[in-house]
Amino acid sequence: MVINIDAFRKNFTGTEEEQKSNVIFKENDKLSGRQPIEFVTATNPIVIIDEPQSVDNTPKAQEAIKSLKPAKGKFAQWFEDYYNELIAQPRFHGLLSYPVEKLHDGYFSQDKKGVLKDTRGNSEADADTYTKIMRNKEQLLSLDEPLRFIFSHSALREGWDNPNVFQICTLNETASVLKKRQEIGRGLRLPVNQDGERVFDENINKLTVVANESYEDFARSLQTEYEEDCGVTFGKIPISGFSGIVRVLDGEEAALGRDASEKIWNTVHEKGYIDKDGKILPAFNPKVPGFVFVVPDEFKDVQNEIMDVMASYQIDRHIKKDEDERPLRINKQVFLDKDFESLWNRIKMKTTYSVEYSTGVLVKRSVEAIRKMEKVESVRISYREALLDAAYKGIGTTEIRSSITDISFTGVLPDIIAYIQKETELTRSTIARILIESRRLSEFAVNPQRFMDAVVGILKRELHRLMIDGIKYEKIADQEWSMRLFEDKEIISYLTNRLEVKKSVYDAVIYDSEIERRFAEELDQREDIKLFVKLPGWFKVETPIGEYNPDWAILKHDDTVLYLVRETKGTKDFEKLRNAEAEKIRCGRRHFEELGVDFDVAVTAGEV
Repeated sequence: MVINIDAFRKNFTGTEEEQKSNVIFKENDKLSGRQPIEFVTATNPIVIIDEPQSVDNTPKAQEAIKSLKPAKGKFAQWFEDYYNELIAQPRFHGLLSYPVEKLHDGYFSQDKKGVLKDTRGNSEADADTYTKIMRNKEQLLSLDEPLRFIFSHSALREGWDNPNVFQICTLNETASVLKKRQEIGRGLRLPVNQDGERVFDENINKLTVVANESYEDFARSLQTEYEEDCGVTFGKIPISGFSGIVRVLDGEEAALGRDASEKIWNTVHEKGYIDKDGKILPAFNPKVPGFVFVVPDEFKDVQNEIMDVMASYQIDRHIKKDEDERPLRINKQVFLDKDFESLWNRIKMKTTYSVEYSTGVLVKRSVEAIRKMEKVESVRISYREALLDAAYKGIGTTEIRSSITDISFTGVLPDIIAYIQKETELTRSTIARILIESRRLSEFAVNPQRFMDAVVGILKRELHRLMIDGIKYEKIADQEWSMRLFEDKEIISYLTNRLEVKKSVYDAVIYDSEIERRFAEELDQREDIKLFVKLPGWFKVETPIGEYNPDWAILKHDDTVLYLVRETKGTKDFEKLRNAEAEKIRCGRRHFEELGVDFDVAVTAGEV
């Protein structure tokens, strides 16, 4: 278990301030009234502390660590504070026969003559100590009784990288190519969620690079290195690049696929938007006034999505200059206008939702979906062995052995009902009925985990669909989005996705796609549009599958005054798609119906 000391440092149980205790010390009904800490201490844990000098440095912190009740034994760490305790431990395999200065809180290094040094005082280090710490950690841990180790990972000259921490890398011109790549690579690691799954969110995964050289030289050399050494290409669209675009045909959603993608690729090549290698040419520039993008007639309905795919391959969408960053500024003329206040009063109310669905319908849909799911096969292990051939031009391989083995499950089958119930919160009887009627239970014994996960995925999807179909919203009394948030919440943009406008609350609009850019540009030019606003990220509507952030709020002056909310998508049929984004939009429609505000999906500003 990896845990921060702040999660178990506050223990006020048995006092008037008990409610201020960390969760780990509070009794929990889901744990039969026990405290989570009880389950931790029952394991007789070995406690390892990273960077103890900044953790185990106060009486409170030490008391908190003792509350974990680590395995019996004295304290051990590479610091003088515990020297007296260390020397009382003869089982420490000889390390304690050395003076305290030989117990290192830094790491070892070797000079040009091969003499070992330590970073703490640059004194000569004992080779035996070095060997035990650096080369034989198993010996340190193979004690007669488990001990509680507190150490600084730098003492072992190793540690681990936290993929959720994005570093600011300072790159020196004199640094080696390998060092630069290591620093960049460390910062480019993607974060993981609570389930350990990688998260691909461009709004979160941002790496700031401070380069001690011109930006152009840095970006050019980095791009060249990746392309030459790793086969990674920038600004080039593969033939299959458009295959993932989804459209609605006869009420069903379907991806374009490789053949259609190749046809589109050939067309954009013929029109001069890309070269023979797929590299995007200057002719593709939607920001130029009068730009016309031509695609085959059969793909007109996904023309905007094709443009967005092409734009996503442009390198400036991924690497941005720091000086391009600029905050949006409030347009006082619009913000203080009574008309904007009237528009805001129409959409500011918060809502709560309730859902109604039929268990019978859920069972029917789930059974049908499980019957159609891909067959669950046994685990297949592929083994390949190759020889490496290191040559001047690079490294080549020669395969010498290959095999494929199917592994049948032979262990005790898990409690499938309990597992699915935990993941879906459906009743045991409903789950059992679905599994029996699906007639696919025989595959459970083939690969239990894959079968359970596949069924859980289907049940969650069908349950969400039913919930959204039966969702109802109600206003929450005295809860609303305050106009002051426009002034309090700073919004940062880059020149690459920023459009200067006059009729909005801010002096510019941040757009996420070419559709949004053109939509905002046209709204700003129309005489019948009094004002509009790209709704900020903090304006959210709660849904069963996550929060929904609508696109636009618009005030239109024609023969009458119209207060509108619009979502910009590449097709009017977007809500027919059965994906999470489309389902959130359907929830948004119900939310604004409760507020009495006109809501719709628009492809162009001409539809407003």
